[in-house]
Amino acid sequence: MRLGSLILAGGRSRRMGRPKESLPFGGTILLAHVAAALRACTDPVLVVARGLDQELPALPDEVLVATDERPDGGPLWGLLTGLREVRARGLLGDRDAVFATGCDAPFPNAAVVAALAEALGDREVALFRVAGVLQPLCAVYRVGVAARAAGLVAAGARSLQELVLAADRRELGEAELDRLDPGRRCVADLDTPADYERARRGPS
Repeated sequence: MRLGSLILAGGRSRRMGRPKESLPFGGTILLAHVAAALRACTDPVLVVARGLDQELPALPDEVLVATDERPDGGPLWGLLTGLREVRARGLLGDRDAVFATGCDAPFPNAAVVAALAEALGDREVALFRVAGVLQPLCAVYRVGVAARAAGLVAAGARSLQELVLAADRRELGEAELDRLDPGRRCVADLDTPADYERARRGPS
C-alpha cells in the first residue's frame, strides 16, 4: 500500500482573524511547516485549497495543490476533492491510502502516521478516539472511501464525523496515542490566537 497525505487548507480562519496557512511558524509559515513534516513520511502531499479567492503562500515544488470542488462546502468536500485528485492524477489507487490533516495542525507525527497506516488493514478509515471523540483530521483513509464520501455529500453531509461514523473503521485508543505522542500534539489544532501563541512557545 502506498501512503500519501492531504492537507485541508480551505477554512476561512474566522476565529484566528487572519489566514492560518500563512502564519509564521517554525522558521517558515504554518502550511509549509506541516507539508514538510508530511513530506518526510508520505508521498505525495496534496494541499486542498478553498478556491481561486484563496492566495496560498509559496510551497516547495514537491507539494501539490488542488482546488476544492465546492468552495466553503465544509471539510467533507475538501477530503473528497483530495481523494478524487490523487486518484485522477494517477498518484494513488483505490487500495492505497492518505493521511488527512488540517493546515492548522502544526505537529504531524511520523510514528502516529505509521501506526494508523498499519492499523488500517482492510478497513476504510483508521483514527483515534480521544475523550470519547473521534479524530477525523488525524486519520488514515483508504482512497476508495471517496465513493462513500460522495454519497454523503450528495445527501447534504458536510462534516468528517458523518463520514467516519458511517465508514468501516478501526479506532485506536488514548493509551496508544499516548505511547506514540505523549503530549497528544498531533491531534491539537490552532483555532484562536491564544492557541497559536501556545504552539509557538512549545510544550511548557
